[in-house]
Amino acid sequence: MREDRLSGKKCTFGHSIKIKSWKIFMKKLGLFSILFLLFAISLFGEKIPIQDGAGFDGEFYRLVAENFSADFWNQGYDAFRIQRIFPFCAIHYGFKFFHVATTHENLMKAMLGLHGLNLLLQIFLFSRISKIVQWKPATEILLFAAFFLNFFTLKNCGYEPFQSDAFAISLSLLSLYFYLKGMKWGNLGIALLGAITWPLITLQCIFLVAFDRPFSLEKEGRNLSGKWALLYSALAVLVIAVLKMTGHGIVVTNLLMRDSNLAWTAASILFISAALWGVFRCIPRFRLNCGNFVKKCDWKFLTLSVFIWVAVKIFLKIHTNEEFFSSSSIFALQILLRPLKYPLISFVGHVAFYGILPILVAFTFRNFVKAFVNRSVGFALIFALLMVFALDSESRHLATLIPLLLLPLGEVLNSWELKKYQIFSLVGIQLLLSHFYLPINSENILSEMEAANWTGEAAQRYFMNFGAYMSLESYLLWLGISVLAILACYGILKIPSKRKMRFPDGGEQF
Repeated sequence: MREDRLSGKKCTFGHSIKIKSWKIFMKKLGLFSILFLLFAISLFGEKIPIQDGAGFDGEFYRLVAENFSADFWNQGYDAFRIQRIFPFCAIHYGFKFFHVATTHENLMKAMLGLHGLNLLLQIFLFSRISKIVQWKPATEILLFAAFFLNFFTLKNCGYEPFQSDAFAISLSLLSLYFYLKGMKWGNLGIALLGAITWPLITLQCIFLVAFDRPFSLEKEGRNLSGKWALLYSALAVLVIAVLKMTGHGIVVTNLLMRDSNLAWTAASILFISAALWGVFRCIPRFRLNCGNFVKKCDWKFLTLSVFIWVAVKIFLKIHTNEEFFSSSSIFALQILLRPLKYPLISFVGHVAFYGILPILVAFTFRNFVKAFVNRSVGFALIFALLMVFALDSESRHLATLIPLLLLPLGEVLNSWELKKYQIFSLVGIQLLLSHFYLPINSENILSEMEAANWTGEAAQRYFMNFGAYMSLESYLLWLGISVLAILACYGILKIPSKRKMRFPDGGEQF
């Protein structure tokens, strides 16, 4: 405390700051406690009843952890999964170093322990990023809840632990942290690890560092027309027609995971076209000076990172076998056609998997896009990747792009004056949407999984969370939940959602 020279009264400003800081600390501590408790329940709770808790692809990755040094150098691995083996290689050599037997029980304990350490790393990186970009306490709490308190973290990681997704997210967070700290060679290391954990990370690192220059955003710049949305519709219709006419209609059926139904397909195309029209209309005007761009591009980093990426790809190619069929063409068709299963199934799937995060992005979309694209050409390229992968109804494919959403979304939320009840209400909705409290295993789940009956009532307890695998009943259920969540979030945020957000360039958007 100090005395005011004019009034002689004691000032408690410093004391009030300490009290406020203490209250913020206690709120964060409460959030951390909820996360740790629910994550621990997930880790030591129910497991997928396939291959002693390893799951489908998890059985392969458990074998990598068990026999990597023998299998990799002899028969090798398939072209797809060889790009996701890093966490399991680390466990394998850790076991060899400490002379631990690679039993199923020991490997499960190692995976659960690695997930626990991975969560601590994510929390640390999230806190450091928050400090660097100076999120307000309300923004930090809301983003923390949206990023951590979802189905993936609170349920999926513990239920099917032999997957690389959670570790790929950590690499993406670490890449973002290195970018904000200006540690470009750290990002080169992340790009290398990304090539054997989740290849999209390598591309993200290259975009972030090599193209870290902003667009020239001016009134006379080019504005993307909403008419570009028709391109998706035309391409989807053309691909379906060609596949049907050439006798490959079964490909369409398999990708949609439902019987042919023209009404569902037409309705899906209509809704996606409308959504994409809105997306393109929200992208700000820009002008790219090619000469200036070429001069400012980090060609040294770009050349070196591409060289290392190609070298790793060649090395992995040498150790690749044909055990598991993987095709980039099929993956592209998945992204193109899977959204046509049911209207807006991609968005519904994202809500089931990530909770309020896609809703917050939708509510702030115009400002979100501007904050995203304004940052740099690299972020603009990543935004293009985001739009492509967001179309895919299998939500987990977005995993490594989620950390990069935090910067633009945090910038928008920082411009709002959120009240305590709004924050607590949104965190509550996020916890409800995570459905961590609903058990997955039931009486018939094993038989339905073994029979590949993904749309069975028991199997849907798990597979409904992956968008593309939703049955009609699960889709309608989550569509209703999504609508209710949107209405609830709108009611909570209706006042700040009308505020204007000002940007450094002097522009403002609603």
